[in-house]
Amino acid sequence: KKVECQNSAVLVIDGASLEKCLTHCQKLFFESTTKLIGVLVCRCSPTQKTMMVQKMKYYSNMRVAGIGDGGNDVGMIQEADVGIGIVGKEGKQASLAADFSIIKFSHISRLLLWHGRLSYKRTATLSQFVIHRG
Repeated sequence: KKVECQNSAVLVIDGASLEKCLTHCQKLFFESTTKLIGVLVCRCSPTQKTMMVQKMKYYSNMRVAGIGDGGNDVGMIQEADVGIGIVGKEGKQASLAADFSIIKFSHISRLLLWHGRLSYKRTATLSQFVIHRG
């Protein structure tokens, strides 16, 4: 059966459901989830989180961001292309292992906008240089 997903859909899945999907229909599951704009994995083991990031990178060939706030998220953050650690009640392990560290979850939008702006400026400068030296 063909699975079609909307561009604005997000998957929220827990550890027990994820385990069933990975054992019975792994290929179909990742083919479906790579079409979504986001996947939220909650209430699962650190190994499952890390494996989820590995498989998303393998099946999608896109950049993957891992966002976590505790010691159990360190593996996922390190495996992701971009790791974002949140300093919180569970300690600073995630923020110490991450590429970027923030205080609140609400600061993620500012981080992405700032990073996107800098990336755009670097690309524009490079293209101007290439055209000038052409």
